[in-house]
Amino acid sequence: MKPPPRDDANQVIPHDHPDINNEHEVIRRISSEQVVEKKGKNVISSIAYKASTGKNGGMSVDLKQLIEIDGVDPKIWVTTPRWIGSVIFKVSDLREMNFMVGYDPILAPNPNEYHGEVWGDFKKSNQKKLKSLAIWFVPINNVDLV
Repeated sequence: MKPPPRDDANQVIPHDHPDINNEHEVIRRISSEQVVEKKGKNVISSIAYKASTGKNGGMSVDLKQLIEIDGVDPKIWVTTPRWIGSVIFKVSDLREMNFMVGYDPILAPNPNEYHGEVWGDFKKSNQKKLKSLAIWFVPINNVDLV
């Protein structure tokens, strides 16, 4: 994949990467800290559908097709003791919401060459839409999507 654009501080600049196709999918990892009880059931918190803080913060994702190209099982790749579940989105759905989907490889301290970001407006209405579009990739026992 073509390297992403970077600023003078070597930080990835928000971009819509030309090598990420609309047919591709992105995986959003979910930790136990992103699960809350609501109306008597466990659900994924809206915090899972927000951008990280920082100058170029976006919603951190893994690029499923890149993982598969390397012959790695994406479900095994995204599941760790911290990241116990995950949801998946179609890139076309994100772009229809005016989000940019870009490549943002993590170099250190825990390298992830399959890392990407989703940049855009994470207002409440968009968070609700993301929640409705999310499909379990690695389900968490006794947790509902909505």
